[in-house]
Amino acid sequence: MKFHHSITISRTRKMEGKETDNISSLPEELLLNILSSLPFKEAAKTCILSKKWLKMWQSTNTVKNNQLDCKNIETYGAVEVRQRKAFKNFIKIWITLHKCYHLHDKFTLRVSPPSNCGDIVGAYVDFAVEDGVKDLELDFAELRSEDEHPEENIHDAVEFPRGLYDNKKLHQKLESLKLHSCSFAPGNFAKFVALKDVTLAWIPLKLESIRTLLSTCEWMESLSLKNCWDIESFDLEKLELKKLVIDRCIIRMNYIGFEAPNLKVFKYCGSEPPLSEVNVVAGTIEEADLDLSPMDEFDECGNELQNFLQDFFAVNVLTVCSVILQVIPWGDEPVRLPGDLRVRHLKMKIQMHPQEFCGFFWFLNSCPRLTKVTIDLDSCNILSEYEAPYGVDLKNVRNSLPVPTCFRKSLREVEMNGFIATSSQLYACSYFIRAASILTKLSISFLNNKNDDPHTVELRRSLAARLSHIPKASSDLAIIIR
Repeated sequence: MKFHHSITISRTRKMEGKETDNISSLPEELLLNILSSLPFKEAAKTCILSKKWLKMWQSTNTVKNNQLDCKNIETYGAVEVRQRKAFKNFIKIWITLHKCYHLHDKFTLRVSPPSNCGDIVGAYVDFAVEDGVKDLELDFAELRSEDEHPEENIHDAVEFPRGLYDNKKLHQKLESLKLHSCSFAPGNFAKFVALKDVTLAWIPLKLESIRTLLSTCEWMESLSLKNCWDIESFDLEKLELKKLVIDRCIIRMNYIGFEAPNLKVFKYCGSEPPLSEVNVVAGTIEEADLDLSPMDEFDECGNELQNFLQDFFAVNVLTVCSVILQVIPWGDEPVRLPGDLRVRHLKMKIQMHPQEFCGFFWFLNSCPRLTKVTIDLDSCNILSEYEAPYGVDLKNVRNSLPVPTCFRKSLREVEMNGFIATSSQLYACSYFIRAASILTKLSISFLNNKNDDPHTVELRRSLAARLSHIPKASSDLAIIIR
């Protein structure tokens, strides 16, 4: 197999006329940690660097073999067959070289698609987990863009190796299991007493299978479902999980319902807000990340979104996307949520587009206990055929909308990342400066784009510098521009 070297060791110092190898002089334990963070093929390339590195890569406790590293994704036909053969040969060589070594931590195998590789994949996995591993990831999903429907144009899932269910060392050591396009028997994990984190992706998944998995692995703390389909609903009554992720899954009844007294983190990503009956505990739930960015056109589902958001009123840190800001004011409560949210730290992934303005102020008004606002500026999904429910003049917003309660009672810090000094971004900063009376810190970080024209960068900084001359509502306010 032909390798293109992407790892180099720099010799930058000379002592007594001899070159010194700064990296090789590091402790071996640290070097092994560095190697373990690399794709396995890249780690293997380090054997050419020096005698010290010749066999060090074979001692890493993390193995990541990805067939795509050995494949040009634009190739097909005979060329692709040769690349797949090269990958299988690499696996055989790896097994031969590793017969005297033991794996302890992480093993990752990615083959896409897995057809005609069953023999070598089985041998590879059996050998890698012979002594047990803590983190096992098997990924057989085909490459596809995130916006494609996961149930379409996908190969049959590979079956989880049956022999692994009876691997006693895995029973005691396996802590994290990630299966992508890999089917499994949920009732067979009863003996995996160390298993705490499970990720299932790119597979058809029945509600009963989820229930069986959770009841079988009572000690599980984290469950992530990504791009799964065939889920009738997510009606699970009581959950003991600390973390739950539902990412771009197709839930036919569009219903999420559960009681989770121990839940600390909840993340949801979908093309519409679900009907929900979620019961979490104030003081326990820490973070919720709600993302509707897959929505491709405007839908008046503001009431459903407000109800969904209300389920997480007690969360400490709330992250929302641009689409949520566009949709949320179209509910029955266009200005604020009457029941208030207990959010302390609000994170908004937006670009300060006019379609986001109503939602921007909706959240500021609905979170009277806010102490910090983080605005991550980026290109976002701006919905077509959209009209704002009411007009907002960001330049003169203090004259058109009441000052949010948090501006007077709790808001201490605002940070804006990815700043490029557009008029709306400058107006938003000006609003915080003029209206937030107990604000102590406004931090502005510019977008770091190496392709930007130097004159453009200088102009942006000049515009941002003018913010320091705006009259401040808070005498303690420090404006930091990076």
